[in-house]
Amino acid sequence: MNPQEGGSSRAWWGVLAAVPVLVVAFHWTAARPGMAFSGSDLRYFFFGVREAVAAALRHGELPLWQRGFHMGYPLVADPQAAVFAPATWLTLPWDAPRALTIATLLHLTVAGWGMAAWMRLRGLAPASGLLAAVLFALGAKQTVHVIHWNFAATAAFWPWMLAGLEGFAVQRRSRWLLLAAVATALAWLGGSPQMAHFGCVVAGLYALRVAVDVWPTRRSDAAWAVAIVPIGFVLASVIVLPALELSRMGPRSMVADYSFVTSWRWPDAWGLALYVLPRAYGDGRWGLNLWEATGYVGIPALALSAAAPARRRGVVLLAVLAVLGPWLALGEQAPFHLHWLFYKVLPGYGSFRVPTRWLMVTAFAVAVLAAEGLEALRRDPARARLARSLGVLATVAALALLLPRLPGFPFDPAATRRTAWFALTISALGALWVAAVWRGLRGAVAGGAIVALAFSDPWYLFSRTNDVSPAAGERPLLREFAPFVPSAPAPRRVGVVAKWGASVNSPLRNGWEGTMGYGPMSIQRVRELLEGTGRDEVVRLGAMDRDATFPSANPGSQLWPLLSTPVVVSDHPQPGLARFLVGEREWENPLVGFRAPALPRVFWTGSWEVAPDAEVSGPLLRAAGGEMAVLAEPPAGLPRPGAPEGPVAAEGIRVDGPSLEATLIAPRDGLAVILDPFYPGWTATVDGRPAPILRADFAFQAVPVTAGRHELRLTYRNRWVTLGAAASLLTLAVLVGALALRSRRVRREMPPAAAG
Repeated sequence: MNPQEGGSSRAWWGVLAAVPVLVVAFHWTAARPGMAFSGSDLRYFFFGVREAVAAALRHGELPLWQRGFHMGYPLVADPQAAVFAPATWLTLPWDAPRALTIATLLHLTVAGWGMAAWMRLRGLAPASGLLAAVLFALGAKQTVHVIHWNFAATAAFWPWMLAGLEGFAVQRRSRWLLLAAVATALAWLGGSPQMAHFGCVVAGLYALRVAVDVWPTRRSDAAWAVAIVPIGFVLASVIVLPALELSRMGPRSMVADYSFVTSWRWPDAWGLALYVLPRAYGDGRWGLNLWEATGYVGIPALALSAAAPARRRGVVLLAVLAVLGPWLALGEQAPFHLHWLFYKVLPGYGSFRVPTRWLMVTAFAVAVLAAEGLEALRRDPARARLARSLGVLATVAALALLLPRLPGFPFDPAATRRTAWFALTISALGALWVAAVWRGLRGAVAGGAIVALAFSDPWYLFSRTNDVSPAAGERPLLREFAPFVPSAPAPRRVGVVAKWGASVNSPLRNGWEGTMGYGPMSIQRVRELLEGTGRDEVVRLGAMDRDATFPSANPGSQLWPLLSTPVVVSDHPQPGLARFLVGEREWENPLVGFRAPALPRVFWTGSWEVAPDAEVSGPLLRAAGGEMAVLAEPPAGLPRPGAPEGPVAAEGIRVDGPSLEATLIAPRDGLAVILDPFYPGWTATVDGRPAPILRADFAFQAVPVTAGRHELRLTYRNRWVTLGAAASLLTLAVLVGALALRSRRVRREMPPAAAG
């Protein structure tokens, strides 16, 4: 079907203009000047990360190494930092809360535009394209996940991936393959590997469907269709390669245990009731928060989906993908162990938790099915189609009345009553629309009416679920502790041992160094040492079986001095530590400052012993005084260790992101111990000459030094960013060249009008 059959260019330009207007209208409270989305994960994690990224980029540098939480790791390799996403660079003029809000609105607009472009390529009318845009960009699942701004930043490119494949199937032009590849890469740069993975699965399956259609006329085109999504993944090597290294060094290095992957699932099949009674969730007594629990796609969308013609390309596939959402959302309780099979069989799926997030794919698929249903009713309002839509509306109304009366109904009664009335009202309005279509309502009036209903549905239910506050007021906590923290570039590590909240990552936002923190990425050995302070022995963590975002620690541990963290802020008593300040209250208890024993960040020691990781706990307890170090392997070129001696603190220690400098006076040959995490990419010089870096004290670094005064310098560079950038550019060049050759060959074989 020719795209032009679906409406005039002027009408489609109207759709493109309408999408940002609707996005701003839907999220008006946050879109207003000076306002910002400020939900929990934004405030507790993303604001600080964006501030660190923006600070580096404004200075013309990549954020190679952050020191603000989890004792540091390469921020450039953290996918959620979205360092290479275009929106990150476009929003640099704004502070983090406003920048992430603008980026979210921008990505929702891009998602809507992508849906409209895809629907046009499918030959649908502008009203159907606008409907698909509204249902996906402003649907419940997108809206409740605004606190994870990177979900929208990634899913925004799903429709463009499919549009590229659709355009190639319809027109056979090479530019559509380039669009699919670039959109795939942008999805991976967007900041959510989980959403990028889901998008690639959907696009990969759709590519197989396209390949079936193009195979009879040109087999090489079928191969192109199947290969283009993997090529797009390689195109994103600039983030994929460093992220893989960080994953190998982090909690997911031992893969994820199934108990972790199936966590945050629907507790039971009552989750299906949220498709009919979306706000019955109420006070959350069911066991999940709203943003992970809901799968609501809209009652009008369900009714229209029933009218989608199965003969259209991809409709059956999209219907299957839609059904998979609630099926997989049950996790380990999914019928026929489907979620477990995905964990075992589907590459990459076993790295992600929260089974309910596949409901985003359901929302995506239903948006397309609803647009197809609207188009079918617009062109041929056959009684069978109308009856199917009316049947869905009648079923929704009946379930809204029946479900709360069933034994074991788990949701809040008051919230259920309110949402039941809403479901009945929407169903009745939908039925009136179907009746009007049956009586002859057509054209823009019919399309505009159902789009308005589809917009009003999630707007009424979910547009006010996200916290919004003045961007200027989103400042970090703990500022009253600033006088007790050394100024940069001196070491300034602070350990916040408190209930999950904004205070935990406040060291990052205040420009300090942080020992603890909240975030999914960390260096595994650091996390094992932090957890080990709870019982004075290193806790070796195997396959990830629980949340790694918020490690626990005990500042009273004998191992704590190894963390070089003299300032501790806690919301509960710390026996044995001296209290120096009572600060503000974040939750029920005030935040209190304590002094804790800490080794210097850089110091000399003349003694060491070698211990394998399995036997490191005892030696580490002896090393916590600084008189010796524990090495993972014997040092080459050093004399035998002397008697325990030290620590001799370095002078003039200066830490600044990916570098550390210090002046060290060594009484005799020994080791300069640096209590920064051991990680590939760090290099050292002593008096300007290269020196080896040894892994010391389980998670940290040491450099051999001879007797005397030395200038020590450590620098971090991430070679995988360089190699990834080269791979991305090379892939793009080869892809453009190959597509140009394909276009030239097609022109020779086909009439000019059909060539690309």
